[in-house]
Amino acid sequence: MTILTSLTSLFSPANAPTGLTSMTSFQTLGERAGFLPDIVYENMITRWFFRTTEAATQSGDHSDDMFIWLWWFGVIWFVGLMGLMIYWVIKYRRRPGKIAPVSTAHNTPLEVAWTVIPTLFLIYIFFQGFFGYMDKIVSPGNAIEMKLTGYKWNWTLVYPNGAESPVSTTLGAKPIMVFYMPAETPIRLRMNSSDVMHAFWVPDFRIKADLLPNRYTNIWFNAKAPGPDAKTLAKTKEEAEARGDMWIEALAGAPYTDHWVFCAEYCGDEHSEMAAVIRVVSDNHWRAFLEFAADGGGVTDPVKIGQRVFQQKCASCHSVDGSMNTGPTWKDLYNKPGHRTNKGDVAVTPDYIRESIAVPAAQIVEGYANNMPAFVLKDKQIEGIIAYMRSISVHTPEGERPVPADAAPAAPASDGTAPAAPAAPQPEAPKPQG
Repeated sequence: MTILTSLTSLFSPANAPTGLTSMTSFQTLGERAGFLPDIVYENMITRWFFRTTEAATQSGDHSDDMFIWLWWFGVIWFVGLMGLMIYWVIKYRRRPGKIAPVSTAHNTPLEVAWTVIPTLFLIYIFFQGFFGYMDKIVSPGNAIEMKLTGYKWNWTLVYPNGAESPVSTTLGAKPIMVFYMPAETPIRLRMNSSDVMHAFWVPDFRIKADLLPNRYTNIWFNAKAPGPDAKTLAKTKEEAEARGDMWIEALAGAPYTDHWVFCAEYCGDEHSEMAAVIRVVSDNHWRAFLEFAADGGGVTDPVKIGQRVFQQKCASCHSVDGSMNTGPTWKDLYNKPGHRTNKGDVAVTPDYIRESIAVPAAQIVEGYANNMPAFVLKDKQIEGIIAYMRSISVHTPEGERPVPADAAPAAPASDGTAPAAPAAPQPEAPKPQG
């Protein structure tokens, strides 16, 4: 096994001990930015010039090997040639009173040597790079295909059973998706963009590929299994709630490793926050997760379904606390009087919401640009969004306000009249899920 590593492993999530560890690595470097001798030696020299960690995929190991092999190839030849040059400049320098000898015009053995030897190295570099590149772009025939879509400023992944991940976490103040993947299994992503160019980049996997509108691109990977020191998911519901994670009983105590996903193609205002997490678990745990995701994550309350869709697809542009964003806030938006668009004042009704999701350019809200891509959502998700927007608007008529699924039915009043409608819930920012 080679002992060399690539520059990218300096910030690799696999290097830090816990959690979404890329951020921990950045924070550690920032806190120790005094460039003390230990950080200069430990984090820069050993990680830049020697392989102290491994990539999270075997193809990533090949990239590391080639990168550092080329580095040391260049260093050795540079130092050797510059050393000889300095030696000869000193040795054969012109001295006073001594006539300079006539230079040799031709030396066939030397010229053959300095042509053939470097060429042999270049041939080796070419074939190593060529076969490595072909391995990276041609996926195995048994690879599991998934559909990845990039849009401003988030990612959507559709699993083979048609389900989407119900799990999210937070980057800064915004929720980002968590995609569960099986370890030691080739995965092929069929990718496209619904608006502008994006680039799917997983530093730990050493892979990056562009996503383009109106055409498909592909990339594949085979993630290594979580090691003996890997973190584990919550073992009990109480532990999951204490962590702020989503409780998935079938995955209780499952070891996992997290790997950051970034967009590497500038795509607009919130490009830097267009991130996600790939969570690698065992194949058995991944298949249990697929069943969980296919069931909607066990959520049946329309309001909670809508809140989850908001967190996963809408929170990058909209808010629920009244703050300004790329798109209008959802707070008190439903049935809001005087909601002005380029077509005049409109009522924010279920029909308007459905049209805005499917054809965002049909009516542009005054003061906002036409930035929203069209979404194809299931009816259950659209109904959830409508229910969620009703629940956080003070303008919602009492008869339309959704009743929480876990609310106990109200008892009839003593005079026999119908019970009063429940009070409107206060809007809240989306809660991070593990």
